[in-house]
Amino acid sequence: MDLVIVESGAKAKTIQKYLGKNIIVKASNGHVQDLPTKGKDGSKALWSHKETNLPEPPWSWTERSEGHINRIISDGRKKKVDRVLIATDPDREGEFIAWRLSELLSEFGDIQRITFNEITETAIKDALKAAGTVDMNLVDAAKVRRFMDRLIGYRASRFF
Repeated sequence: MDLVIVESGAKAKTIQKYLGKNIIVKASNGHVQDLPTKGKDGSKALWSHKETNLPEPPWSWTERSEGHINRIISDGRKKKVDRVLIATDPDREGEFIAWRLSELLSEFGDIQRITFNEITETAIKDALKAAGTVDMNLVDAAKVRRFMDRLIGYRASRFF
């Protein structure tokens, strides 16, 4: 059984109609994890790292996401999901969300990334045939943006 994850509930409903009952389509509802905002890591702007690598901060759940993702995982176990296709938006933020989801849903083994630019039956089915992997270059770009937002502020980071 395949599980497709998109960002929004409206997209999930439309795509579910195209794919039928043999594939589960769920929504992540946007970002599921981000830099911590509470506790000792919530006030940090820098985390330890090696000069050639980006920091690996602890990622915290966004509001209401932990329970939502745990329900998706539980449903996936019940329906014996063996492949997850992450279809978040085809941009830097979508890739970041895809990366976090791939980490959180790794128990299902086969995690693949699909992208499409329109929600049509043809585009969705073509994307399924062209499944690939998360683009870590885009993920790193999203991480850097988040680090810059934390380090120098949201208004100034748009210039970087």
